[in-house]
Amino acid sequence: MSEGMSLTFYGLFDVVDYVVIPILQRDYAQGRIEEAEVRNLFLRSLHDALLKEQTVSPQALDLDFVYGNYEEGDQKAFSVLDGQQRLTTLFLLHWFLAVKNDRLDDFQSRFVTADGRSRFTYKTRPSTTEFFNALTNKNFEFSESKNISDQMRDGQWFFLSWMNDPTVQACLNMLDAIQGMFSEHSSDMYEKLTDTDAPCITFQFLDLHSFGLSDELYIKMNARGKPLTVFENFKAKLEQ
Repeated sequence: MSEGMSLTFYGLFDVVDYVVIPILQRDYAQGRIEEAEVRNLFLRSLHDALLKEQTVSPQALDLDFVYGNYEEGDQKAFSVLDGQQRLTTLFLLHWFLAVKNDRLDDFQSRFVTADGRSRFTYKTRPSTTEFFNALTNKNFEFSESKNISDQMRDGQWFFLSWMNDPTVQACLNMLDAIQGMFSEHSSDMYEKLTDTDAPCITFQFLDLHSFGLSDELYIKMNARGKPLTVFENFKAKLEQ
């Protein structure tokens, strides 16, 4: 890959086999209880993008750069350097809407390997890897009258020890927030979210190795002499 591409999260998995959050990354932060303001702002932007009427030339919500490197020895496992928070939230949103819209078969054919592993995964802790594998393999059904996190914790597949994992805790919080915002208007949202021909939500995918770059890209991008975009200011607040 010699240049950046505008991709949807669904379309990303036509380009890579796996998306990996590497050990060097921190835990998933966007789902933390104390991040309610940032979480709700981001979910609202995703929600509004999916509700927007499609036109002949639809304007997708662009989530800016997602970049990283392919893992050594595995040219199809993409290790994320920037974009962890946004990609994790998008993954959870795909799962929730697949459950909500009875599209788990499509979700699993796209995001689960033949041997039952999630194609989006964390390497930060073994418990996080286990959680994503379990989440993507279960034919989950839930009631709108109860928080989805409570129903998940009550499931026989859910190990209570996972609650000691900050990323798992944050994922459950995020799923509750997604449930609260997307339940009412989610009749066709999975189809819209996964539409790669007329996408509603995109990002700019960059493989740093193809540019001969490393994590110094942060410095190179921030020194470009241009004002920060609205999303860059938002992302800076998120990363604080």
